[in-house]
Amino acid sequence: MNTEDQIEPSNSKDEDSKASPLPKKKRRAVYAVITLGIVLLIIAPALFIFFAPASWVSDESYILSPGSANSTAQAIIVDGTETYPPEGEIAYTTVSIKREVTLWEWIRAKQDKTKQLISPSVIDGNRTVSETRKVTQFQMDQSQSTAVLVALNFLGYEIVPEVDGAFVIRLVEGSPAQKSLQLGDLIVDVNGEKVQNSEDLGNLIQQKEPGDAVEITFLRSPSAFGGSGADENASSLTETIILAEHPEKQGVGFLGVVIETPVRADVPFEITIDVGNVRGPSAGLAFSLSILDVITDGELTGGLRIATTGTIDRYGYVGPVGGVPQKTEAAIQSGIDLFLVPPDEYVSALEIAKERMDIRCVQTFTDAILILSEYGGNGIDIAEQAGESNLEFSERPIDEDDGIYTCAEAELLKNG
Repeated sequence: MNTEDQIEPSNSKDEDSKASPLPKKKRRAVYAVITLGIVLLIIAPALFIFFAPASWVSDESYILSPGSANSTAQAIIVDGTETYPPEGEIAYTTVSIKREVTLWEWIRAKQDKTKQLISPSVIDGNRTVSETRKVTQFQMDQSQSTAVLVALNFLGYEIVPEVDGAFVIRLVEGSPAQKSLQLGDLIVDVNGEKVQNSEDLGNLIQQKEPGDAVEITFLRSPSAFGGSGADENASSLTETIILAEHPEKQGVGFLGVVIETPVRADVPFEITIDVGNVRGPSAGLAFSLSILDVITDGELTGGLRIATTGTIDRYGYVGPVGGVPQKTEAAIQSGIDLFLVPPDEYVSALEIAKERMDIRCVQTFTDAILILSEYGGNGIDIAEQAGESNLEFSERPIDEDDGIYTCAEAELLKNG
């Protein structure tokens, strides 16, 4: 009998060819997991864009946005002389700085001409945010003191400012100064020669060569930027520092500090300016004009709403500032009639304004007075009453190599 392996026929189907169906609950769970995975694949990039810090993809991780145009007259308090509340308005302009920026905000800012992406180093340098705030508060205080001086001297008071030394407001990374000096130190002497202002310090250092040793005497106060001669708590210190080579001038000594001259003045009456937590130097021109407007009869602005931006020095020169595109937009949104800007920012302000607001270039306090007179202001009359009958616009020859950007050069650039 032949024996053969017999396979008993079976009614069940081959399990290798077809698996038994999963129970309904398990199938639903599998579908849910698959669906969730697909959804996550779709939304994960969106979540990354909306919540990831912009600093992960770009060094330009701060956003400057339009701030506001704030009236100065309400911030100025005068005690000891008659005041004349103006009908017109002089405003200072501000910029909003956003430091914690998401990638989505960064993308939107990239497409908005009224916003600007900048590196944190532009604002803070190698300082902490707290140190930057102390520096910019000092600059605000100085802009107010200088504005008082400029306005009263325009009226013929002939006030001589008190200047003593040069405050350190920034230390260049890796520079010789960084090893010995601190923010807020007041440099008063170099190698036995008195430093009265920032120009003195610059001249003394640039006379030296790389490798030269210099003795720097400075005042250091427990509170940053308090080390003036009037501060009883300031300590006088002297450090010997070996100069490096200037990064842009071969053979010239380099200390590595950004400095600013403190200005004080004794005035015949008290003027205080309270702008809350606004900091920085860029309201100097607005303050000086507004002080003049408040303490003289008539309308310096011709009754218009004007805004300005620009630093002011003790000689009445208007200096460059940052964030002018944002300040221009802020002025427009506030309904300002006329915006006065320094030469460096004139063209960028025009590009933002697009004829929605008058923009004028100013180099000096007197320029601003004369421009406001064109709009109906009484600045020329004020000058004549103070004994100045020959106000003229500032004029500088066009020289692209002198390091000074003028309104004439700005007009040439505007006209192509």
